[in-house]
Amino acid sequence: MKLKTLVVAAGAAAVGYVLGTKAGRAQFEQIKAKADDFAHDPRVRSGVSSLAGEVKKNADKLPDPVAGAVRAAADAVQSATADEPQVGHRSAGI
Repeated sequence: MKLKTLVVAAGAAAVGYVLGTKAGRAQFEQIKAKADDFAHDPRVRSGVSSLAGEVKKNADKLPDPVAGAVRAAADAVQSATADEPQVGHRSAGI
């Protein structure tokens, strides 16, 4: 039980540092920018869309209630990757 408490305390301290100090905030902004660039990379978006298509194709092998949910999730992923603007072409609302 003490190890769990130590891990939680260390995690809380790390989050506090990242969000509470200028150096931590700068590091957080760098990580956030890299994650955003990765998420909007055309190669990543293409791969995610392709993977969603494969999931949708194989959804028929699942039981009916699950297959419907999987197809809906795959459709949502495909539409999100198709509709989202590319880096440098974001609308003012984003």
